[in-house]
Amino acid sequence: MGRVTMQEFSSKETYSLEGDHDSIPKEDFVAEQEAKTYAVVIDPSGKCFWDTNMVSTEHVIEVLTEQVSSGYLAHLRSKNVSYIFGGKEDLDLDLVLRKLYSLFGMRTVRIDGGGHVNGSFLKAGLIDEFSLVLAPVADGTIGSPTVFEAAEGYENRKAMQFKIKSVDRIYDDFLWIRYLVVKDQETGR
Repeated sequence: MGRVTMQEFSSKETYSLEGDHDSIPKEDFVAEQEAKTYAVVIDPSGKCFWDTNMVSTEHVIEVLTEQVSSGYLAHLRSKNVSYIFGGKEDLDLDLVLRKLYSLFGMRTVRIDGGGHVNGSFLKAGLIDEFSLVLAPVADGTIGSPTVFEAAEGYENRKAMQFKIKSVDRIYDDFLWIRYLVVKDQETGR
């Protein structure tokens, strides 16, 4: 999930990051936990604070860049929240997925992000299936995020193509549409 979405579940308090935390290395931290499922938070700058290391039954894993403060890492460790680094200044989502597999055994990742997170995974060519629930409502708000938000420089890239895998009617008037990504013959992505 993206940071904005996850802040609904994180602490409403702001913790002090003051103190001498220079001894905390900028390396991945796997907290002791018994969870079988995870809530992975794309939070490059370290803005989510936590009262606990769980969201419902899921252990929290923060995905950070090395730009976060040592004080923030101390906060995560004090709450037993796992974290991984996905890059120095920008996230390398392919690296993030490799670490989620090697450190936590994740073979499948469901992206419940907003348009920016979804767009980042799309741009990186890391989506192989797309699931969309279509609800019979519309608000017409200008400037609302779309399912995939393109970052700068993305507009010159070919559009990603999908092929319908299945369509199910759920909750009377909702549609659950599942798509497979049509791989580009040249790049394999």
